[in-house]
Amino acid sequence: MSIFDTLMGAVEKHPELNQEQHSTLLQTAMQMFGNHAGLSGLMNNAESQGIGNIFQSWVSTGANQSIAPQQVQGLVGQDKINELAQRVGVPPAIASAALARILPIVVDKLTPSGKLPQAA
Repeated sequence: MSIFDTLMGAVEKHPELNQEQHSTLLQTAMQMFGNHAGLSGLMNNAESQGIGNIFQSWVSTGANQSIAPQQVQGLVGQDKINELAQRVGVPPAIASAALARILPIVVDKLTPSGKLPQAA
């Protein structure tokens, strides 16, 4: 089973997304953030936004803290939110709310040892 299949089974779909939109959003989030540079960028943004503790909970092996859609905007940046929303065909507010469900699990599954992967 691929990491994408694992994530599809683990991430709760936002009620305003259909299955195809959910899948596209998850796939796009994996492309944007599913590597060392993407994860490092998220970590740096989280620390600068004062939510480093939330991000660290996703990386660590304990429970994942939740994140609000407004915090996702600061973490990811409005440009990326707009890009995701456009690819999926939903308003940016829905993309932010869906990412609030997706990002904790994506980061958690990409950091099974409790730390960020090393750069290649």
